[in-house]
Amino acid sequence: MRLARILLGIVLIAGAGFFGFQMTGSFLAAAPEPGPGAGPGSGAPQALRVMTEPVEELDFAETVEAVGTTRARRSVELRPTTSGRVETLSFAPGDEVTAGTVLLRLEDASEQAALKAAEATLAEAQAAFDRQERLQASGSASEAAFDSARATLLRAEAERDMAAAELDDMVLRAPFDGVVGFTDLAEGQLVDSADPVTSLDDLALVEVAFSVPERVMGRVRLGQTVSLISAAWPDRVFAGSISAMDTRVDPATRSVALRAEVDNSDRALKPGMFIEVTLVLSERRAAAVPERALTVSGEQSYIHVVRDGRAARVDVVAGQSMGSRIEVSGDLEPGTLVITSNLHRISDGASVDPIAPQQAQVATP
Repeated sequence: MRLARILLGIVLIAGAGFFGFQMTGSFLAAAPEPGPGAGPGSGAPQALRVMTEPVEELDFAETVEAVGTTRARRSVELRPTTSGRVETLSFAPGDEVTAGTVLLRLEDASEQAALKAAEATLAEAQAAFDRQERLQASGSASEAAFDSARATLLRAEAERDMAAAELDDMVLRAPFDGVVGFTDLAEGQLVDSADPVTSLDDLALVEVAFSVPERVMGRVRLGQTVSLISAAWPDRVFAGSISAMDTRVDPATRSVALRAEVDNSDRALKPGMFIEVTLVLSERRAAAVPERALTVSGEQSYIHVVRDGRAARVDVVAGQSMGSRIEVSGDLEPGTLVITSNLHRISDGASVDPIAPQQAQVATP
């Protein structure tokens, strides 16, 4: 019984195979013959539609990036010259002052009294010297008396000058134009010559201190352009120029320290800020193509361009990228159409139908 079932299955399978073979032959016999131009052997092949973009000339720059710190062009921590009690504080934090502006005045009653006494002594010495001078001219005074009167006058002048200097030391003035910082002093407080009063920063120009690798040291020169970005002003690029270069290379980091000056007339930058620095080493204008048009095979790079309705391979050397474009050097002219699509189906000399990306977008429903 089991053997009969096996034989029946074999018969059914053979019959199904024969029926399928007969049907396939009938379908192939009924299929229409290809018309002219429809097969690969019928005339010229149809042009391959490809998207293209023109070769552009862009400005490329070779740069080196670093991080830096802002510094005031001139900065000083002000302290009184002498000890005393604060009589007047003449500034508020953030004030812009000019050179010579009085910032602090100490009580100076005793210094003023000392100056008046010195001036009185000087007046007496001057009168005595004048008398001796007249007597000397008439021959009625000895040479020794005249010399003594002159020495007394000179000592009196020196004492007057010392008293005036001590009185002047009771006043603290700004040594240059700048912006004053915070102070912890108050009127009536006793201060010593070691106590800080405030800071003074010249912020009209700000210096940025940064370092670059020694390998680029030979390409850095004074006046070279730098671009700076601060986290405090993310949408703004500050322009500066190299103002100084260190005479030594740091043996630990193999880098050389630089200083760049940045105009800060709007006081946007403060000392101590973190700055991203981009130093431009060289600038050039070169041909650029879309990055997606570039094909890399081993050590070779090439693109395909459209010439007389056909694809032509052009070997290039890739350079710097800028956005979606890449710098290339090769046999290219600005405006040459570069193929950017169907690159896997393109071969040198193939017939192509170029369209611009805008046309492709219009054709897309």
